[in-house]
Amino acid sequence: MIRAGQDENRRGHPCWNRDAQSQALRVELADGSFYVFPYSRLAFVQFAPGNDHDTLHVVLDTHKIQITGKHLQEVGLALQKSAVDCVKEMPDRYSLQADDDHAWITRITISELQDCGNDEAAHLGVISGT
Repeated sequence: MIRAGQDENRRGHPCWNRDAQSQALRVELADGSFYVFPYSRLAFVQFAPGNDHDTLHVVLDTHKIQITGKHLQEVGLALQKSAVDCVKEMPDRYSLQADDDHAWITRITISELQDCGNDEAAHLGVISGT
């Protein structure tokens, strides 16, 4: 039972939070580190469904974020409305808590982009919480 004042999104979505008033996307890695990216820097989001897992590619002007998990279409659609406050990589030990009806994020990889001088972006480094 959810009491008045409890955050229903947190209870139903341990891997992400929806907030229509959000000005930035917080990305939390499994190692406890996090990044905050303003929505004004967002270039595009690509959702790629798969048999074993889904992938969200979130591209900003300075970074590319790859989110892997299950049922990520809901998160992608919320990103379309700049309504995702936080995405969180869940350690493997919590995988048994995954609900078949809700998004579950298993891996987040953040790559820093650099201008190569020929209008192509190259990855400087890849950062992951796992």
